[in-house]
Amino acid sequence: MICELYSVEKFFQIEDVSYVQVPGTKGSFGILKKHAPIISSLEPGIVKVVRNDGAEILFSIPAGGFVGFENDVVSIVSEEITQTY
Repeated sequence: MICELYSVEKFFQIEDVSYVQVPGTKGSFGILKKHAPIISSLEPGIVKVVRNDGAEILFSIPAGGFVGFENDVVSIVSEEITQTY
């Protein structure tokens, strides 16, 4: 699975991803490989990306945004994205 994070100033692409956790507007939720296609709005918070090797990468989205998932690609769009770890 691939996770792509887009903002006005930055773009991140992480490959070999096993799990992505996002701060949905109705609560945090996770996306695994082969998840059903989805589009959802996001609250301000932390996005956690877990790679196949177990490494975790954290991103802050202070303004919230949107997430979409299709064909094993997670796409996150936010006005501002900062890698925190």
